[in-house]
Amino acid sequence: MNNPTGLDVRTSVPIHSQPKKTVTTLNQYRIMIFYRFVLAFVGGYALSALSAIVIAQYFAEYRAAAVMSATLIAFCVYCATFIWIFMVKKTVKATLGIVLPCLILFALYKMMGN
Repeated sequence: MNNPTGLDVRTSVPIHSQPKKTVTTLNQYRIMIFYRFVLAFVGGYALSALSAIVIAQYFAEYRAAAVMSATLIAFCVYCATFIWIFMVKKTVKATLGIVLPCLILFALYKMMGN
């Protein structure tokens, strides 16, 4: 039976209806992508800022060169972090990959006397 309206004659339900599981899966995927974007934006900034601080303080004898080098390295770290977060398959791994280095760099910053 070829029905031009696209409805099942017996139940009046569209033949090509999507199950609710697909809609919730799509929403979960969108939330995960949004979380990764926020993690890349905020976590990448925190990681690059902390790395710039630690590098600049480690080479404090040559102030101008230390600041310029630390800033350039921080830009590279930020770009690499943003790309890496979307390459990782698991969101937990991406989160830990940002949080743990930030904690380590913060501990190094505090141990350097600040």
